[in-house]
Amino acid sequence: MKILLSCSVAGLALLANSVYAGGLEGYGAPSNVSLYGGLSAGLSSHDGACATDTTDCKDGDAGRKAFVGLRADPNQNPSELWATPAGVMPASSLPTMGVELGYMDLGENTAKGTAGREGIYDSELQSELYASYVAGVGYVPVAPRTELLGKVGAAFWKQNGSKTVAEDAELDTTSTNSGVSMLLGAGAQVKLNPNLSLRGEYERVLGTAADTDYEADASLLSVGAVFSTF
Repeated sequence: MKILLSCSVAGLALLANSVYAGGLEGYGAPSNVSLYGGLSAGLSSHDGACATDTTDCKDGDAGRKAFVGLRADPNQNPSELWATPAGVMPASSLPTMGVELGYMDLGENTAKGTAGREGIYDSELQSELYASYVAGVGYVPVAPRTELLGKVGAAFWKQNGSKTVAEDAELDTTSTNSGVSMLLGAGAQVKLNPNLSLRGEYERVLGTAADTDYEADASLLSVGAVFSTF
């Protein structure tokens, strides 16, 4: 997770320098490859986290993420025509592919339970979830400056859980779980200018903290800004 986070930070730094310089060609990359990065925020959910033996469960929270990626367009000239099985199409209407690295703060969920012999004490339960990810991303233009996107990848998650018993501190517990799960995502992106786009996205990390009291499918519904090279 730390490696992916470091790569994301380094990518954002390179992005800032590349935008100022006018692209990635000076770094030896093909002219049709662009670097992008962005920040998003929204609502997170830990679906399945509310066990039947808990009360006052809140499985939604604020979430956020940072990401960087590389994207390969068919050609820099959007007016160039390409022959496809569906007929002749302008390059600007062809699907494109890319790869993305990111770090997600998926928020926390809280609940109230019981502890001690025969559950005589009240307890406060809390679970926090974070994930770094690597994913392939596909883009399909649907209108001028607007495209749909889909994402499939792997999320390297870390979950921190705690149980606090006010009446007996000896019953307090903490735990940390980590693992790798599938990441799925879909959304839309609107280009505001050559270097700035607005992205709305829904992402889901499947089966975090499996086989523990904190097992959940985590999701993030977010809106954010994407900055890219020319």
